[in-house]
Amino acid sequence: MKQLFTTAFITFLLTVSSLAMSELQQPQSQQEQPHRTEQQQQIYFKHLNYEYGNRGRTYIGMELAAKHSVGSEREEFFQAYYEMEIINQKILNHMKGELGVDYQTNWFVGNGIRAMTYLGWRFVRAQGLIDIIIPYLPKLQEMESLANPEHKPFFAYIVAQEQAQLEASQAARDNGWDSGGKVFRDFIPQAEAELARLTALANEDS
Repeated sequence: MKQLFTTAFITFLLTVSSLAMSELQQPQSQQEQPHRTEQQQQIYFKHLNYEYGNRGRTYIGMELAAKHSVGSEREEFFQAYYEMEIINQKILNHMKGELGVDYQTNWFVGNGIRAMTYLGWRFVRAQGLIDIIIPYLPKLQEMESLANPEHKPFFAYIVAQEQAQLEASQAARDNGWDSGGKVFRDFIPQAEAELARLTALANEDS
């Protein structure tokens, strides 16, 4: 039964993610960069827009999972995951203007995620998260490889936080949910350091 609910929950999130691609506005500036072909340019912006949407939807889901899992064995995992996503949102907001991304989760998508998270958080399996992250990680790595040189540190962070999600999920599967939460806790200082770096750069430019 738990496996059935997990499959349904993850399938819903993937379906919503696909539908949400239609919400994405085209990047404000897509002039071809010297180091990217036209095809690479399209791949880069496709991954970039998707990741902004993915982080936004994950933020909504983890906020509710953290709230509803209080007192359960999953509490520390979802709470630490949510705290990382709070920082991720601040990091992404620092960069969206420079990268030309404008993403807002619409009412339908946001409320769909809220409804499914309210019902489904307790049925999420760590292996289900792993099965989503493993095929997605190479897309972020490809995006990083196509990024402008001045944006490389930001994209290296994006890959690192996805790797942290994978390692946390693997730890939760192998050693329990609290172990996965610890992986997130150990990663949060790196997230805070990236936020501090971007904040300092913004202050220099202001």
